[in-house]
Amino acid sequence: MIALVFSYEVRDAEAFERAYGADGDWAQFFRSGRGYIGTELLRDVELPGRYLVIDRWESAEDYNAFAAENRDAYMHRVDETRFLYEQELRFGTFENVWHEPT
Repeated sequence: MIALVFSYEVRDAEAFERAYGADGDWAQFFRSGRGYIGTELLRDVELPGRYLVIDRWESAEDYNAFAAENRDAYMHRVDETRFLYEQELRFGTFENVWHEPT
């Protein structure tokens, strides 16, 4: 499992949550992709307007295949939602660390 993690400074919290939430526009778009697990939206309790978005996929290959196959629609969505935030920072792509019990 991988998690793509982003931080956002948002302009319109309500509209941002509709687009980026667990049942938001982006999550609905991703649901058609093989290997999509889900999206988590976290709001910072100390800094209003700051959010983390965590998109989970079964593998990097699944995410990359979805992004490649849906490139035009993906970029269209990026353009449509860009006005919802002041800043986007991609923290990176993370994977589960699992060790066999000793």
